[in-house]
Amino acid sequence: MFSSVLADESVLLAVAAAIVASLAMSPLARAVARRLRVLDAPDGIRKRHDQPVPLWGGVAVYLALVTGLLVARYASHGSAAFDQLSTTIIFAAGLVCLVGCIDDSRDLNARFKLLLQVVSVIPVVLAGYYFDRVVAFGYPIDLGWLGIPLTVLWLVGCINALNLIDGLDGLASVVGISAALIMAIIATKTGHAHVGVVAIVLAGSLLGFLVYNLPPASIFLGDSGSMVIGLVVGMISIQGALKTSATLSIAVPAVVMSIPMLDTVFAIVRRKLSGRPFDVADRGHIHHRLMERGLTSWQALCIIGALCLTTGAAATAATLLRFESLGWITAIALVVLLVRTRAFGHHEVALAKEKFSAAIHHCSKVLGDRVAQITGKRRKSAWDNAWCELLRDVTAKQAAGLELLLASPAVQNRYSWRNPAALPADFLRQPLGFAYSRPDGTFWQLQLLGLPTSNDDAEILPALTTKLHQLARLWHSDSGSAPPAGLNIECHQTAVEFFRPAA
Repeated sequence: MFSSVLADESVLLAVAAAIVASLAMSPLARAVARRLRVLDAPDGIRKRHDQPVPLWGGVAVYLALVTGLLVARYASHGSAAFDQLSTTIIFAAGLVCLVGCIDDSRDLNARFKLLLQVVSVIPVVLAGYYFDRVVAFGYPIDLGWLGIPLTVLWLVGCINALNLIDGLDGLASVVGISAALIMAIIATKTGHAHVGVVAIVLAGSLLGFLVYNLPPASIFLGDSGSMVIGLVVGMISIQGALKTSATLSIAVPAVVMSIPMLDTVFAIVRRKLSGRPFDVADRGHIHHRLMERGLTSWQALCIIGALCLTTGAAATAATLLRFESLGWITAIALVVLLVRTRAFGHHEVALAKEKFSAAIHHCSKVLGDRVAQITGKRRKSAWDNAWCELLRDVTAKQAAGLELLLASPAVQNRYSWRNPAALPADFLRQPLGFAYSRPDGTFWQLQLLGLPTSNDDAEILPALTTKLHQLARLWHSDSGSAPPAGLNIECHQTAVEFFRPAA
């Protein structure tokens, strides 16, 4: 049980050693980073701290973690499972910390950095820490060899989730402590006490560092720290949620990490749909959105910490009650709440809706064109729309009808329209017309079959001229071929019969 683990003197000693080591090493890491000019300078946009702040706080966290694990290992608590897990974490986290230190000082290319992250987690898989079967909503799913790349993807995702969310004093540390303590409880309750010890030691390492990292921070974690936290939390979340040696209850890690992962997913959506590169930082993360609503750094930190504790408590309850849906329901409800209150995610959802609508419109257009090609039918074209617009105009003038002659060296068509609501007795005897010709032999002739005597010819002819030019341009742009005759086109409230008269 969790209380029995905490009652173990070796575990308490390991946690105390981690806290003391973190308290002692953080000022040292701060001094070294300041001396080597590894600083995070304010830019007035994303980074709004008053003065440059040293990085490499992650080195202190990593060394404190190693200290706590070694104390637990050699203080008579060590077991074969704990020894293997702690050794793997020390080695893999060391690689990730090294990559982070280089990135903090040299600002690595995003793709190269991602490659190094993948390389850093490979030792975890080689040590046998991967899953090949998951359980979702009580249903087991065999993954086989796909479990290996999915494990790598999960670990790299956790690394970047903590890395991206680390934009507020103390935030990554608070999220890491919350996730570690929750996983310590879950792992211990599910019979993975060795995972619980690692989680408690990680929480102790972060707790000591948090003294220097709370607003206003005197030292930042940097990538060297956020990536270490992400890796270790990712490992203990899948190890503590294993039902058997390689069967993972997917709800536990997903719900525990739902807030950091949500921030990462929305960052990808936001940057992808807005046309920005993924590695270009912005002010769209959850802590930025909360502070834009007028919250202080402390208030935003407390709210995000409360959200993480809520999802963690839901994951714990779901595990103890054997009711995985409870965790999913809680996580989804929090996401909906954030989006609906416009606290976070509303902009990304709006972008996704817009792109989805555009994709649906494009697919429907392509499908419609394909169906038209197969069936011989086609949708209303630009020419049809122009013709219908002309009919609306002349209908408003109460014209008796229209006749349109289209001729070219290869094609000749005649189109006619009659207005069934017209009253012939009041119409002009001579129709009004307009002709159009081109040097290539294209010839047009449009004429009104009659207008009420109350209409002014000077108003009608210019309008006909404009419309005829528009129709001619559309017809001529279509490779010189006559537009197909659409049948029974509904252009206005009056039924319009649009037909090709018999020869």
